[in-house]
Amino acid sequence: MEMPVEERPRERLLMVGVRRLKDAEVLAIIIGSGGRGRSSLELAQSLLKKFGGTGGLSIASVDELQEAEGVGQALAMRIAASMELARRSQRGLLRRQPARAITKAPGDTG
Repeated sequence: MEMPVEERPRERLLMVGVRRLKDAEVLAIIIGSGGRGRSSLELAQSLLKKFGGTGGLSIASVDELQEAEGVGQALAMRIAASMELARRSQRGLLRRQPARAITKAPGDTG
């Protein structure tokens, strides 16, 4: 059975924006297309369950990802690369936060 257009991850992204998508929908977009009778969304949900959510998925190796049914080397590399990009982005955001001003009480020296 084909998924209604308004429930498809890519179409939902266009309708509501990427920030309003569920984790499985974002991952389904990274996956691209399903296979072997499963949609990309079903595969995404399966991966999130297997790895315990995005946290577990983010630390999974390419080899570990490939052990999941429906995940070949190319997809495992795409998922691992997207997780690494997210990590790098987060580190970049943390580095760019302005330093907090240190306030001293009247009479403090040094």
